[in-house]
Amino acid sequence: MIRINLLPVREARRVARLRAQGVYLGGAVAAGIVISLIISMWMTARIAHERKLVAVREAELKKLEVIQREVRRFQDDQRDIEQKLATIDQIEAQRTGPVRIMDELSMRIPQRVWLTKINASGGVLVLEGSSMDAEIVADFAAALEDSTMLSRVDLKETRLEENDGLKLSAFKMTAQYPYLSAAPERGQTKGVKSTRRGAPKPAAKAGQE
Repeated sequence: MIRINLLPVREARRVARLRAQGVYLGGAVAAGIVISLIISMWMTARIAHERKLVAVREAELKKLEVIQREVRRFQDDQRDIEQKLATIDQIEAQRTGPVRIMDELSMRIPQRVWLTKINASGGVLVLEGSSMDAEIVADFAAALEDSTMLSRVDLKETRLEENDGLKLSAFKMTAQYPYLSAAPERGQTKGVKSTRRGAPKPAAKAGQE
C-alpha cells in the first residue's frame, strides 16, 4: 500500500493562511492609520477654523466695546449740556419773569384801577389794589385771563373801602405764571420746558378745571 505524506502540504496551507491573515491585518492597520490621519487632519483644520472665528468675534467685540464707551460718553455729555441749558433757562426765567409780568399788567390794566401791591413768587402772582367800581375789577380779571402768560386768574375778594371820602372797591386776586423753581437733577432734564423757546401756560384758566 502506497502512503502519501500530507504534512508538507498542510504546513504550506497553514503558512499561506498565516500570510493572508498578516496581509489582511496589515491592510487593516494601514487603513486605520490612514483614517486616523484623515480624522486628525480634519479635526486640526476644524479647530483652526473655530479659533479663527473666535479671534474674529473677539475683535468685533472689542470694536463694540469702544463704540459703547463712546455712546456712554456722548450720553453723559448730552446730560451735562441739558442740565446747563435748564439752569440757563431757570436764570433767564427768574431774571425776565418780573419784567414780563409788569409789561403784561401795564398792557391789560384798565383805567380807574390802582394796584397797591404786586408780589410774584414761585410761579404765583398776587395783586392787591382798588377801583372806582367792582365791575371794572371784574373786567381787569377777565383781561388777565386772556393773557397768554398768566393762567388760573382768581378774584379772591372784593370789599368796600373809604379813602379820603371816596368809596372804593378794594380787591385781591391771584394768578399763575410759568416758573422754573429749581435746576433739574442730572439725567432728569427731559421734561423741562425751555422758556427761551416759548413758555407754555402751566394750567387751564379758572372756571375750566
